[in-house]
Amino acid sequence: MTALLRPDDDVLLRHAAGLLDAGFSLVVETHLELSGASRALHAGFEALGGLLLEEAEPAPVDPAALNAALCAIEEDARPGRSVRAPRRPEMPEGFTLPRTLSRCDIGDWRWIAPGLRSCRVALPDAASRAFLLDIASGVRIPRHGHEGDEMTCVLRGSFIDGGTRYTPGCVAQAGAGVEHDIAVDSDIPCLCLIALAGRTLPRSWLGKAYQKFRDL
Repeated sequence: MTALLRPDDDVLLRHAAGLLDAGFSLVVETHLELSGASRALHAGFEALGGLLLEEAEPAPVDPAALNAALCAIEEDARPGRSVRAPRRPEMPEGFTLPRTLSRCDIGDWRWIAPGLRSCRVALPDAASRAFLLDIASGVRIPRHGHEGDEMTCVLRGSFIDGGTRYTPGCVAQAGAGVEHDIAVDSDIPCLCLIALAGRTLPRSWLGKAYQKFRDL
């Protein structure tokens, strides 16, 4: 588990280069919306990527690609075309989703265990999964590991993991094989956006119930 409180440099660089999976990209973009310091660092990586592109050999482009893109833009701008509002569940009173998340379709809240509920965030063509997890004050997520990477961005409230406290805008990363548990220490429920590759490896009955829910 990293204690940077933000995505590490490799993750930011891969995102700037467009190489990050959709679930983890969503977490990074949400974090960037909430952290000016990370936005500045990310802008530096984007500038570096631009310089590398200028030095790269041009790639062949389908001659029909530009026309197809212009037709798609024209179709979207056609008068009277209805635009469906993103689906989302009811959020905690007084809380507004970050703009990045507000553009996503989000499923209904589903009960996992006392003080624990979750809802899935729709991701197109993603190898990872993304979901919101709402954890009541004082609740502890039992110790568990992961088959793949996990990235968590705190949206509301706070939790403690491995002696590090994560508050709104902070990001926690856990790699494959890392075991950890988290405890909500805020007076209000802790709402997090989580991206996960692979399955969790729980150590308790509650963790197994949590895993069963997430695998539905």
